[in-house]
Amino acid sequence: MRDSSNKRKWYAAGLLLLVVLSSSCNHQQAGHSGHSAPTAQHRFDDIDHWVKMFEDPARDEWQKPDEVVRAMNLRPGDVIADIGAGTGYFTRRFAAAVGPDGKALGLDIEPSMVMYMYQDAEKLGFRNYEPRVVRTDDAELSPRSVDVVFLCNTYHHLENRISYFSKVAGALKPGGRVIVVDFFKDTDFGPPREHKLGKEVVLEEMAQAGYRLMRDHDMLTEQYFLEFGK
Repeated sequence: MRDSSNKRKWYAAGLLLLVVLSSSCNHQQAGHSGHSAPTAQHRFDDIDHWVKMFEDPARDEWQKPDEVVRAMNLRPGDVIADIGAGTGYFTRRFAAAVGPDGKALGLDIEPSMVMYMYQDAEKLGFRNYEPRVVRTDDAELSPRSVDVVFLCNTYHHLENRISYFSKVAGALKPGGRVIVVDFFKDTDFGPPREHKLGKEVVLEEMAQAGYRLMRDHDMLTEQYFLEFGK
């Protein structure tokens, strides 16, 4: 049986972290012009605490990360950008899947998370696992530079999503894809319902940003798994 209490605790902590980080980074950007990245927040210096939350083995049971990666049909040499990568939970798997000729970009707004990913990549010996600090309003990807953009448990945290993904479209190579994995809204699993987005909202917003739905995977019981092309 699932330990619902522990899962709710995990989600509450993760949600609080993401909300505070987003608010903090937006505040910093409002006070500085140009392209500066946010600075580390001291209250999150205890990265080990957050790693225990995000890397909890119990997450594998419902997130099914290896099955998700297989379903994505990544090819050797692909470049994939993992937006909101956190501790690199998926990024390290992408690096293994695309091989040494490919690249897995772990993008996050929180420098301490990015530093953790650097150490993770070094420990694993993956030279194709590249963490980056990015802005809250822009993934900062070069034009036609990536084959796949991936977001897991991140889409519902973004603001101005239509504008955001309109920018992302320019970073996709011909035939490139955007993959969104996020929580079903009308369930008590995961964050509170008011913080989640229904699948129909994602479909509508992505259409407005210039995408079409390619696949709607049904392998996850707690989340939708949507694959878009330009």
